[in-house]
Amino acid sequence: RHQVLAVEIIDPRELDLPDIGLIEMTDPETGAAHEIVLSRRVRERYAAAAAAQRDRTRDALRRSGAHHLVLRTDRDWITDIARFALRQRRAAGRPVTTAGARP
Repeated sequence: RHQVLAVEIIDPRELDLPDIGLIEMTDPETGAAHEIVLSRRVRERYAAAAAAQRDRTRDALRRSGAHHLVLRTDRDWITDIARFALRQRRAAGRPVTTAGARP
């Protein structure tokens, strides 16, 4: 009887690694530092893993019956929320009216 809405916020900088060569990354859990070369192969594997993660998230939410709203930090999130709300309203068979108009 309840509706669940999962809001996923995506920063495009987390989807692809930049082509900058050698970087030092720190494991947030252990504090251990690692030097990593961001080669083309490493960047491609990272992008594939990020896409697979998004697919798993989308599929799990679909199976659970929850609604899924994806917001991106490089887009106008207010417009995206409004579009999502309109799609949900139309899918529920409720009329969509403009501001000030009477149904």
